[in-house]
Amino acid sequence: MAAGKGIFSNLRLKISIYILIGAVIFSGVVIFVMSHYLNETLSESLIKQGQIIGKSISELAAEKLIEEDAVGLKKVVEKYKYYVNNEYLLIVDSQHKVVTDTYNGSVPAELQNEHGVNDCLYCDFDFSNSENVDVALFNVNGIDVYDITIPIKDGLLGFVRVGLTKRFVDEKVNATILYIGIIIAIGTLLAIFVALTIITVQVTRPIINLANAANEISLGNFNTPVEVKVKNELQILATAIDRMKESLKTSLERLKTRSTIGRF
Repeated sequence: MAAGKGIFSNLRLKISIYILIGAVIFSGVVIFVMSHYLNETLSESLIKQGQIIGKSISELAAEKLIEEDAVGLKKVVEKYKYYVNNEYLLIVDSQHKVVTDTYNGSVPAELQNEHGVNDCLYCDFDFSNSENVDVALFNVNGIDVYDITIPIKDGLLGFVRVGLTKRFVDEKVNATILYIGIIIAIGTLLAIFVALTIITVQVTRPIINLANAANEISLGNFNTPVEVKVKNELQILATAIDRMKESLKTSLERLKTRSTIGRF
């Protein structure tokens, strides 16, 4: 019996491991898909925010550029400087030379060049009512930033460059993935508990009872009841063992009867 229980304990352990492995694979796929989807969705939302800011600045900056009003341009960028997720604002001329910025003249080297084709991340992004908008990803002073370029008067007067920190996207994605991971972990533990409970009630206990009954029958105890209270294949097995018990009992009684008659 101890060996039998050990076998079934080992079976439960294996089933638990299989469920855990399946849950890990499933959760890995879910997390990968969700992470990719959230990153794309939040990035597009952030870029739209940058487009709106850049569009507003470009409309205000056009007149200032024509008038060569440096003070007015500075006021324009200062007005939008503290919007959520803004890392920097630049206004550059048609030659991509910085005219005004939020760095007080100390523009990082990464931002002093025109975007290259290889830098463009969302060139096919659908910006409504806007053309020639490109988005590049830069690491500026150790911070990943979406750099969104909006033309001023089709680029004839210059461009507005809006830098939005990617940290917002990363934090939201990480928080969501953590939340999903916790839910999956709890669900996995519940699934293992329910599976083991079902296995114990529907399989393990009935098999142990059948094994004990078969052991008693092998020792000649034919009065041992063979009962299984579950309605599955094990009930068919229990019925077969019970018939075998009755057949063995009848056969042994016949042998005893013949042996007794033979003596007389």
